[in-house]
Amino acid sequence: MDSANLLIWIHVLAMAAYFGVQFAVLYILLPMAEGAADESQRRTALITGFKFYNPFTIAVLGVVVITGAMRLTDVKAEMKFEYFSRIMAPLSVKLGLAFLLIFIQTYITFGLSFRIGRQEEVAAHGDGEPFTVAQLDSMLSRIRAMTWITILLTATIIFVSLTSLKRAVSETATASFNTMIAPAQTNPNSEVMIHASVMKPKITPGSSFSIAY
Repeated sequence: MDSANLLIWIHVLAMAAYFGVQFAVLYILLPMAEGAADESQRRTALITGFKFYNPFTIAVLGVVVITGAMRLTDVKAEMKFEYFSRIMAPLSVKLGLAFLLIFIQTYITFGLSFRIGRQEEVAAHGDGEPFTVAQLDSMLSRIRAMTWITILLTATIIFVSLTSLKRAVSETATASFNTMIAPAQTNPNSEVMIHASVMKPKITPGSSFSIAY
């Protein structure tokens, strides 16, 4: 496996890990906390779960951003002057959605879930009061709603990658190939045309895997 494919796999696996942990919060952590015997156990379960969730989501999103930027640099080098004219529109949509996803996840992590554990620590040291049950329930409701939004955004980003962005890159690759062989077509006895008539190469502008990411 070459470095480009390895980069793509890391990018896809990081996105899958982020997608999966969001469902884990909705269908494992929050229901488990709601089924706790008392309020103390509920808070302990939430704090324990969020201690893993908070750094994990930030880390995998960081991997997604870094590997995506590296892959985009490679695509830009391959497309040269056609980069802006061909993929700027779908790429702008994808990047806009990605930044919105990061913004919302940052709010979930630092604005909601991290504060639950932090406030309990403050209360344990006698420097303040823990969140009331009503306050905690309100924060969990916002976490649940925002998590669903991140799931929808992630699915939309993947959809854009596999449709419009893939199509734009494919058209660019095909156009580049046609431009390359056009001069040779004026001379049917040229080496390029002879080779094409014998070999009939199949043009594959790029796999859906590499184009999408």
